Amino acid sequence: MNISHIKPAFLYVLALLLSFHALLFYGFPRPVLFAVWLLMAITFLFAGGAQAMLSAMSLAVFTLLLNAVIHFSGLESSIYYRPHELMKSSNPDFGEIYKPDTQFSMNALFGDIEAIEKAGVKEPHEIAYLTDSLGFRNPSDYHGQNLVLVGDSFVAGANDTQSCLISEWLRQSHNLDSYNLGFPGDMNDYVNRVRAFRRLKGNDFRMALFVYEGNDFIPFTNKPVTRHSRFDSYYGLFKSSSLWRYTRSLYLRGQKKRSGEHAPPALVQEIGGKPVAFYSKEQALINNRSKLKETDLNFVSALQILKPNLVEIFFVPVKYRVYAQWLPAQSLPNEQWNYLAEAARQAGIPVHDLTPVLSAEAARLLTKGHYVYWRDDTHWNCNGMRVAAAEVARILLKQ
Repeated sequence: MNISHIKPAFLYVLALLLSFHALLFYGFPRPVLFAVWLLMAITFLFAGGAQAMLSAMSLAVFTLLLNAVIHFSGLESSIYYRPHELMKSSNPDFGEIYKPDTQFSMNALFGDIEAIEKAGVKEPHEIAYLTDSLGFRNPSDYHGQNLVLVGDSFVAGANDTQSCLISEWLRQSHNLDSYNLGFPGDMNDYVNRVRAFRRLKGNDFRMALFVYEGNDFIPFTNKPVTRHSRFDSYYGLFKSSSLWRYTRSLYLRGQKKRSGEHAPPALVQEIGGKPVAFYSKEQALINNRSKLKETDLNFVSALQILKPNLVEIFFVPVKYRVYAQWLPAQSLPNEQWNYLAEAARQAGIPVHDLTPVLSAEAARLLTKGHYVYWRDDTHWNCNGMRVAAAEVARILLKQ
């Protein structure tokens, strides 16, 4: 390509724009990217317009080739231990979602406890994801199902394959065709998600809300989904690239290693003849005897917003509570359940604790060497999903 006849000033501007866009493919902090771009701008200024343009074109070609290599070689997938992080995306109305209309599977070598706290317990299994056009884990788009499931990773099934989702158990085993609107978050996210769903699909549906003891008890502030600036929206196109995800992961790992940050050790207890790992934060949470207050969490307001559709609430216990009878003897407080039960009573919505059915099934399965949570993870396995779905169906079908 002969560019010698083009005005140097114009070539300089083109080189700056091209190099800027090439740098956006790299997942380093924005100040770092702008600092590199500034250095390139100064270098281009001394190099002259034609040489600057050739250098920018070389950077752009190299970046696109590198992105293709990372994508097609499997390097991008290798940085994730499960599909959840790889599949994450966002939507201006729903907030965080999965990549819409996507099918992906991988062999997960270990769960989140092993990933965070290196407990030495690994339970490999295949995880398949299938999303609809809205970016939620459904085999098909919403087609007027009367029941919508709302909640975090237990509903979304962050560490479970598609066929084991609670929505799949309800459909296949209990003839309850439900729509899965689950994605990790808290009460603020759930309210925003339901509002967006109402705007898009109307208000003619019933809703079951699942509230997780582990990380759902965050103050409800009624904060809307963050609206991104035009630059942020444009930048999002680059953030979805394989190169950005891969370099971002490398940067975050380097930062963590440099800071010397280490997670506290997980509790590993032999239960049913096999080692079972428990997340250290669950232990601290479950032993916290501080009373939760409505003035701090404001859940009643959130439930009132959801109430036109919300017919049942289900309390999802942490793994530590379900297996407490096999752990060192102690008297466990139950502040999260106590608070949720009272908030639901004030809002006039039935609420149910899933702990008894999960504990009973955990005891029954132990005689066969099976479990209701993954041994290396904080989430239900297929057995846990099955028994939770059975209890949900029992309650909903009574209505």
